[in-house]
Amino acid sequence: MRRAAWLGLCGLGALAGGCTQSPQNVVMRGSADGVIINYYGDVGATLPLARQHCAQYERVPVLHETKESNAVYFCVRPGEEPRPATLPQQSLR
Repeated sequence: MRRAAWLGLCGLGALAGGCTQSPQNVVMRGSADGVIINYYGDVGATLPLARQHCAQYERVPVLHETKESNAVYFCVRPGEEPRPATLPQQSLR
């Protein structure tokens, strides 16, 4: 009986431990001009999310800056350079 109870507790502990999720990178805000991604760990892991976001507008991401745990990308047309003066910063922040 005690062995069964012990195995049950161990199994329950294993299930509870498996329910915790590791932090994920998340798109916080975005527009055709750019996107802000909240990230954990390596900033390089945000590039696939930025590509996916910018592709909706037939654009490609260019990393502009990283702050704390946010990566800011400009979405630019292929072959063009980002022009920060023309981008509406309010839509990204």
